[in-house]
Amino acid sequence: MISIDKSLNGQKITTKNGDILKVQLAENPTTGCLWKINSHDKKHIKFTKDEFQISEQSIGAGGMKTFLFKVKNEGTSKLELTLGNPWEKDTIETFEITIESSNSYAKKKKLPLI
Repeated sequence: MISIDKSLNGQKITTKNGDILKVQLAENPTTGCLWKINSHDKKHIKFTKDEFQISEQSIGAGGMKTFLFKVKNEGTSKLELTLGNPWEKDTIETFEITIESSNSYAKKKKLPLI
């Protein structure tokens, strides 16, 4: 599993087929601001799940939004998530990464026998 957070915004991630990408971003649904998938190449990566985990039990507390994706094929594509209110068209924040995957990355080195 490859963990991705806000510090990787705008970066390129190198993966191999079958890798699971775990994208975690801070979110506070009580404010009405939610992360959503704006765009991704469905032929390259498959969205599998999203969940929200509250950081503490107090009313109005924020937490962490997690998106899980599985790398399906070789290639390069962009994943874009946006933070905003569902009833408004304005975007408060954008998170974007480039995902590059190939079979050659997945090949293992053969170690010499001793």
